[in-house]
Formats: sequence, C-alpha cells, structure tokens
Amino acid sequence: MVKKIIAGVLAALVLILAAFKLFYNKDNVPKKIMNVRENLTSYHMEGNMEMTSHGDKRTFFVIVDYKKDNDNDLFRISLLDKNINQEQIMLRNKEGVYVLTPSLNQVYSFKGDYPLNSQKPYLYHSMLQALDGNYNIEKVSDGYLLSFAPKYENSPTWVKEDVKLSSDFKPVWVNIYDNNNSLVCSINFTKVEFNIDLKDDDFNVEINMNKAKETALEITRSEEELPLMVVENIVNSELQEKTTATVDGKTVYILAYRGNQNFTIIQSILEDNKEINYQAVSGTLVNFDQGIGIYNESYLTYIYNGIKYEIYSDSLSVDEMIEIVSSIDLVEAK
Repeated sequence: MVKKIIAGVLAALVLILAAFKLFYNKDNVPKKIMNVRENLTSYHMEGNMEMTSHGDKRTFFVIVDYKKDNDNDLFRISLLDKNINQEQIMLRNKEGVYVLTPSLNQVYSFKGDYPLNSQKPYLYHSMLQALDGNYNIEKVSDGYLLSFAPKYENSPTWVKEDVKLSSDFKPVWVNIYDNNNSLVCSINFTKVEFNIDLKDDDFNVEINMNKAKETALEITRSEEELPLMVVENIVNSELQEKTTATVDGKTVYILAYRGNQNFTIIQSILEDNKEINYQAVSGTLVNFDQGIGIYNESYLTYIYNGIKYEIYSDSLSVDEMIEIVSSIDLVEAK
C-alpha cells in the first residue's frame, strides 16, 4: 500500500514537472517578448536613474514616451538632473530630432536616427535588442531576469547588463556594470504603460518647451566662475595656455592642453533667450553622464548648467572627449 502511495506521489510530481516545463519553456519566452515588441504601438515609462562616473554620483528622473506612427518612430525623452534640478528634453517627430534646454529656451535641431542609432539604458527598444544577440534569460518568482553584454557606443567599459522584467514583460529595473563589476548605472522604473493613447502634440517642440518653461529654474552663472578645469588625473596632459577672447560680444575662455593628449577646451556662459531660439546643427548626438552632447568630426559641443563647452582635438576619440569633458570640475572654478 505504501509503495502504491509513493508511486502515486512520484507520478504526480512527474506530471507537475512536465506541466511546468510545458508552461515555462525557455525557448518560448523570447518569442513571447518578440511578440510584445512587434505589437507595441506605444509606451510610457518613468523611473529614477543613478549613474556613477569618476566617483561622482548623479541622479535623474527619466520619462520616455514612444509612439509608432506608420513608418515613423516618435520619441520624447526627458532627463531631469536632480543634482541641479534642470531638465533636458530630446524629441523625435516627423520633422526631425530636437534637443530642448527649457532653462535657456534653446532648441537644437538635427537630422538623423536618434535615439535608435545606439543603445540607451532607459529605452525599452534597447533592452530588447539583447534578444538579437547572445543573452541569458531566467525565470524568477515574479517575472524574468534578462542578462547580456551591452554595446554602449560611448561607454565601452559598460560590459554587463541585467534587466528585470515583470511577468507581462514590462521593465522593472536595469543594472549595468563595468569591467570591474562595479555598478555604473541603475534605473528603477516607477511607472510603465504599454499601448497607450499618445497624441502628436506630445512630440511637438513648442508645446513641450512652453510646458517645461513653466517649471524650469533660471540659470545664473557668473563670468567669475570660469574657467572650470579638467580633473588632473583624467589626462596625461598639462594646461599649457589659458586665454580669453571676445566672440559676438561674449567672453570665451580657451584652455590649451598639451602632452600625450593634445586638446583645446573653449568655455562660455549661455544666457536665457526671451523667445525660443532654434539652431540647426550638423553632427551626431552622443550621451553623457549628465545629458546630451553634439559630436562633429574633430570637436564635441556640450551644454551643462548654463555653460557651453567645446573640445577640439585631432587625436582624441569621441569616447576620450566625453570622458574629459565629463570630468570637468563643475563646483570650484580655478
């Protein structure tokens, strides 16, 4: 009798395991996620992002809106830098790509594929790109854990990424590690909605600028603060020359570094525009720890907290330029 009971229990366990295997097949999970991606017409995501670079920790509140409009991919990406309480908005609509700085009433317009031209840690599209390469997916109690080696174009040291997905494949959190296995970027999503009703106005430049201006803080920077210097241990170069010049009635500060890395940095104070100031620029949008920059062949332009930085070099890669500009001491003028 006991043997029959044991045999019955074992048979039941086999059936349960078989049913579980039928229900959860690792090979079926990517197909289900792919199906979600193929049928995704829009999404809205909000989250808190923390990034660490050179020992400096920065926090952002991120909002991403996406809408599929026939053959057009429309995006609205808002990065609110909590360290300085200022917002930068990237828009992609049917007319082009735009970077909005509400605190300065400034708009830069581009042509190009941003933000789909490279991976972004806060884009659902980028997370699912992992399924097109090598990855590992694991079933956990309340969803799935997706792990892969990312390819962040301007962050080559970011080598490992874990993405927690809910049971309906919505992102819960993202953790990215460098080659020392140190956490360099993390995002905890507080709100995720799929296939929601987004209007064309949600991606309109003037509507977004006017709305953001209502809460944007005025930036007040003084000429006495400049120039701001590059952190010494970042480069194998020395400051050879420090000069000033006047361009269009404004003072610019020129720092020439020479050594193993030769480059020149130009800094200037930006003022708020009374009306929206549109400026068409050529180049490629690149991601910084603190926001967005513009790379054009041998120079990089970056605007942060009311200051415009331009770095010129014939020998530095764009990654090296980003590292140098990101290291500038934004606290103490020297």
